[in-house]
Amino acid sequence: MGKNRLNILILIALLLTTTACSNNSSGDSETRNPDSIISETKISKDLKVLELDTNHENNKKVLDVFNVELKDGVYAYDEDKYKTYILINSINKEYSDFSYKLDKDKKILTLSYKTSEGKTTNNRMLFVIESEEKNQYEEIKLVNNGNDDGFLGVFTK
Repeated sequence: MGKNRLNILILIALLLTTTACSNNSSGDSETRNPDSIISETKISKDLKVLELDTNHENNKKVLDVFNVELKDGVYAYDEDKYKTYILINSINKEYSDFSYKLDKDKKILTLSYKTSEGKTTNNRMLFVIESEEKNQYEEIKLVNNGNDDGFLGVFTK
């Protein structure tokens, strides 16, 4: 009888451990399809920027947040405190040389890039800034060709 109780306690402990581990691994983060990611840049240990494929079905849902009639420029969509989408809508400009810098003290994330006149027609680039910690940055600063720039539109959920 003592051996049966021990076995039951062990089974209950295993069940609780398995349940706790599976709940912990799902967390708040969604599983992203690797086919939808073009590139990944780590800014810090808990902060990264992913360039997403705008033709992938999952990412088209994010594009629906932005208006259909967008001008040439940079737009943002704050999904929550952990995820911000950046849309580069390129009609007549070429965007290149993206870099990111986090000033932890001032809580400013700087996105630098270069633009030049081009013959692009309706090219879209979609980035997502993912943070594992809440409020790593309070502001996103844009720097275009070495000069301060601004978002043409900021959307929130």
